[in-house]
Amino acid sequence: MSKTVIYSARHGETEFNVEFRLCGRLDIPLTPKGVAQAHTLAQALVGRGIEKIYCSDLSRAVVTAEIVGKSLGLEPIPDPRLEETDFGAMERRMRDDPEYLRRATAFAERFPDGGESILQSAHRVYGFLDEIIHKNQGRTLLLVSHGWTNKMIASYFRDMTNAEFGKFVLPNCEFARYEI
Repeated sequence: MSKTVIYSARHGETEFNVEFRLCGRLDIPLTPKGVAQAHTLAQALVGRGIEKIYCSDLSRAVVTAEIVGKSLGLEPIPDPRLEETDFGAMERRMRDDPEYLRRATAFAERFPDGGESILQSAHRVYGFLDEIIHKNQGRTLLLVSHGWTNKMIASYFRDMTNAEFGKFVLPNCEFARYEI
């Protein structure tokens, strides 16, 4: 059986990325630089044999995936399981906020006011990965999502300590490659 290959990319830059703010489920658009980054990502992915594109249904990921999809001749498939972690009341806060940093390492504790826990977010993303890997054996896929979602994806494919998980960052419109 041939290998399944998954490319996982983060959406282009948003104003919240520039301002170093948390942006979970808020639907923040790409900046002009973010759009340019998506075009650069598209060129980097040409010729890699990608057969399907899945993306978060938040606009910053959809627009990034549409730009890439146009270059590859593919229509992205939005899926809410690839959305960013729901940070609840922590959204809009600075990424170096002490309360956010504490909660970001408390894996079972939900973010306040309706947010997800890290474990809930991982469960959602892992379930998505289990499903698409089963349905797409031997194919090459692209996933376009978010910062924390990419942490979850990376931890699905490789062993990570809590510290490694915490430090893992996939910059805007960068990608990682995983083989099964």
